Amino acid sequence: MNLENPLDPADGSGVDAGQEAQARAEALWPRAATSVGLPEAGATFRRLQVNSRRQGHRSVVEVRLPDGDRFVLRADFDAERSPRFANVLARHRSAVEGLRPLSGVSAPAILWEDPQNPYYLMAFAPGDTAFRRLEASDYGFGARGAVLRQIGQAVAALHRVSEVGERQFWPKSFLTRISACAQAVRGGQLAVPKPNRFLGLCAFLHRAARRARHQSFIGAVEHGDLHLRNMLMTDSMVSFIDFSNHKGTYPQRDLASIWLANCPDHLAKDGREPGYGLVAKEDWAAFQDGYGANLVDDPVFRFFFALRLFTSWSLLTKKPQPLDVKALRRADAFVAVFDALLAEETD
Repeated sequence: MNLENPLDPADGSGVDAGQEAQARAEALWPRAATSVGLPEAGATFRRLQVNSRRQGHRSVVEVRLPDGDRFVLRADFDAERSPRFANVLARHRSAVEGLRPLSGVSAPAILWEDPQNPYYLMAFAPGDTAFRRLEASDYGFGARGAVLRQIGQAVAALHRVSEVGERQFWPKSFLTRISACAQAVRGGQLAVPKPNRFLGLCAFLHRAARRARHQSFIGAVEHGDLHLRNMLMTDSMVSFIDFSNHKGTYPQRDLASIWLANCPDHLAKDGREPGYGLVAKEDWAAFQDGYGANLVDDPVFRFFFALRLFTSWSLLTKKPQPLDVKALRRADAFVAVFDALLAEETD
């Protein structure tokens, strides 16, 4: 449910990989409409952007009715309806209900779902992505600090309605995964760019885990894929879309993802003074003011910030080799962020 069109063919061949998927999604409309009492006739469709790697088998379509009402129909055609999918929808519905009484924040209601397949219909969430709103603020369309405070307030609301009580941080499961990855890199089974620096990050995470171990925090069921393209914004509303992980209860992981999922896009630039993890100091100040917590001094958040860096970096191993210019740029940015984290380490 990303309004950042246009839609370009993923392979550059001129053949639209998503046309067939869109046609299949549109064919679901009569069944969905009938199930929720909407008119079938007169609907028009507009395809929304999805990950280019999934265009051939996933479609997200805006449906507009003659009276102006809009909806979003989403379908994945390469997978069966799994327990995980059902749990993700349950997470989404939980957010809808929790946020409903609050002003300025929402998640679009799920109106229909297919009982056998991963297809569902949602209410339409207005606005542009938070990514685009923040980008527009750099060109004078709105104040960047105000946009970040609004985002911070909305994320805080999402986490408040998703609270699961006080927790203590125990990093063992994370460190097991980090150690296994580091061993694979050392043994040559995993080809990661900048391998020596990556191994340095693995060692850093073990030290960060020691600093965060036993720390108390308020847990909350995570969004699971919380980045600025999964938030839609107007001047008065932030809507969360594309929920993913329904099990995780570390809100810090959501918060780290906001800044690093699209690294280096949200790092300090244009003369802004860099702060923690190379995010601009003024951006941290505005976001934390909205969220209502000092994140950069929290050892648990610091661990998850470094862990998100580790995750993004390790994902480059799944890219076609040799890496293209964009992937190499990301690798350079990961090294720069890691160096900044190292520079702030005090023990």
